[in-house]
Amino acid sequence: MRFILPLAALLLMTGPALAEGPTDAPAKASSPAAGPELRFAWPAPSRVTVTERILKKGKRSVVRYDAVLSKRQGGGYEVKLDKFQFVEMDGRDLTKGPLPPELQAATAVAGAIPTLVLSPEGQVVDVVGMEEAVEKALALVPDEKGMREQMRTVLSQPSMAQAMKQKAGDFWSVWVGAWVGTDLAAGEKYSGTVPVQLPAGPVDSAVTMHHRGPDTSHKGAVRLELETVLEGEPFRKAMVGLLAQMMKGSVPQDKAPDFDAMLKSARRVSNVEAVTDAATLRPYSARAAQVTYLKVGDQEREEREEREYSFAWPAQKGGKRR
Repeated sequence: MRFILPLAALLLMTGPALAEGPTDAPAKASSPAAGPELRFAWPAPSRVTVTERILKKGKRSVVRYDAVLSKRQGGGYEVKLDKFQFVEMDGRDLTKGPLPPELQAATAVAGAIPTLVLSPEGQVVDVVGMEEAVEKALALVPDEKGMREQMRTVLSQPSMAQAMKQKAGDFWSVWVGAWVGTDLAAGEKYSGTVPVQLPAGPVDSAVTMHHRGPDTSHKGAVRLELETVLEGEPFRKAMVGLLAQMMKGSVPQDKAPDFDAMLKSARRVSNVEAVTDAATLRPYSARAAQVTYLKVGDQEREEREEREYSFAWPAQKGGKRR
């Protein structure tokens, strides 16, 4: 039996500053029963309106945008996001009345998503148009109180641009990439480990994928779940490096905290799930949740981030989804 766990699904929740790529060791797992292989089969062109609900650093927001898929000259596809708008922020309706300058700037930057290049199988193989996306976003930032130039300075930093490019495909991994090639039978579960190369060294990530079977809320839909866990000394070291990188430039090097001594342990649990059409992998809903547990000195911290997606596909004549 062949079981495919796309690396994108694992890297999605590890963060661009941590994960560098897989080691050459194969995944270690048992062999669950095989089922029909799930394949990417969106019609091209396609357009779907997406509503995304976000919880990050204790703040809740709702954004809406269109995802547009088209064929790419030479083969494969490309995905672009457009019509991006903030709908709600901590319960405040942002669709009525003008936005304050700060939210105008936030909307512009949040919508600075470059174009994803997909393989014929539906996996992200490249990200293009980053500079154009940034310039388009800056043009929408209010030119008052030096806001546009401040934003330009931030976005022009090589580390920021690289991080934005690396994170650009996260949403696609949740919607489609994590599930392409999955051949678990309904009701079956895969449990094993996948090696990930971190800057501090390789670490095995515990992986569990579960095919929950048909989802009765939509004809032809199935429910899929994926959990990954990163922990241990290599992951702690990676988090130390990330904290040091975030602090770099804000304080003199000789006064920077000793994060290696301060951070006693680190653990990250990531869960991704989707209700998707089994024949095409066009999602009805999807969710990604990540919880990072840090022990700093004698204090324990928990950082949580969640994203929920709902999809409004256009209907064909006769009321069927297109």
